[in-house]
Amino acid sequence: MGAFCGAGTDVDELWKTVLLGESPSNWLPEELCPAGLKVAGCRAPNPPLTRLTRKMDRSAQLAHVAGQEAWSVARLDTQPVAPDRIGIFVGTSRGAVGKLAETVADGCERAKPSDAAYCSLANVSGMLSLAFPAHGPALTVSATCASGASAIALAAQQILLGTVDVAIAGGTEAPLNPMVIAQLHAAGILGQEVAPRLTCKPFDAARNGIVLGEGAGFLVLESLASAQRRGVTVLACLIGWALAAEGGERVGMDRTGASLSRVITEALAMAGVVPAQLGYINAHGTGTVLNDIAEANALQLALGEAASRVPCSSTKAVTGHCLGASAALEAVISIRAIQSGHLPGTVNCQNLDPEVKLNLLRANTGPTAVESALSVSAGFWGNQAALVFQPA
Repeated sequence: MGAFCGAGTDVDELWKTVLLGESPSNWLPEELCPAGLKVAGCRAPNPPLTRLTRKMDRSAQLAHVAGQEAWSVARLDTQPVAPDRIGIFVGTSRGAVGKLAETVADGCERAKPSDAAYCSLANVSGMLSLAFPAHGPALTVSATCASGASAIALAAQQILLGTVDVAIAGGTEAPLNPMVIAQLHAAGILGQEVAPRLTCKPFDAARNGIVLGEGAGFLVLESLASAQRRGVTVLACLIGWALAAEGGERVGMDRTGASLSRVITEALAMAGVVPAQLGYINAHGTGTVLNDIAEANALQLALGEAASRVPCSSTKAVTGHCLGASAALEAVISIRAIQSGHLPGTVNCQNLDPEVKLNLLRANTGPTAVESALSVSAGFWGNQAALVFQPA
């Protein structure tokens, strides 16, 4: 696994921050915000650059660092796989939006020759295919805030089909720029609070919106036969997944949670896991008024009585909502929860919405044995995803 975001520049640091419940959210500079508006955000440090990434969009730069960590931990440098048996699957909601804005600001008549490649939606998957190298499928998936999970599911499918033995899969996003912030403000999605670190309040009765973040998270998925052949340590197993489009609103979710409930049920059925066997749920939990209650209803429908018993939390108050990268970062967090038995709490949820009938953790707990973990994602245009992991 690999991660790079405001909450940590590698997986260990991210996990430590999540368990401490320390939000790195701060006020964004005025030049990024609509006039007169104070906007909180979770900015990542500037990533180290290479000759390959130094002129690319920030989303590609973040992805390169997280992808490189995952590649190294998987020992693909020392126990290699033939490049044509390695695939790249990248999820992103907005793509190279910073590079696009830069091109427009420079004046289109002064566009650089490299902009044609750097502004393409496939710029990150293409860059990673060169960086490693990986000569199997190199695909970019855009499914709004379910993009990272969709990329992971697509990668797993390709491994099962035998197209590749190894896949680098995850998501990246760098949306902290005036255009995206103005759009989300106009949509009424950005949270407002007196202090930036208190802004994102998942499932709290007083929640009013998201804190936008930036970052990247990647997993190295591999067939068991390939892992055994290479003699590498397996961190966890991806045993179930499901993807769907709700087919309802452009932005919001069906308050009943019926569609997302179906996605969760399908993922658990594929995994062969009954609700009572779940040890942890990493909820989408954005901190918006409608989506949190819709997700809570979906979990209740899918899990029945187990919804009030299975430990559940949202970690977005710590990472920020990293759009297409969120599901990938939350997959990393879910796997760490399985490995360690420690379960992260939901930061800033002081007064649980009485309509939310979940076993929502407010502070980290453990250690405990986690038989399986569920990670849930949902986004604009009704994109929904669920991933199920179990110990190796």
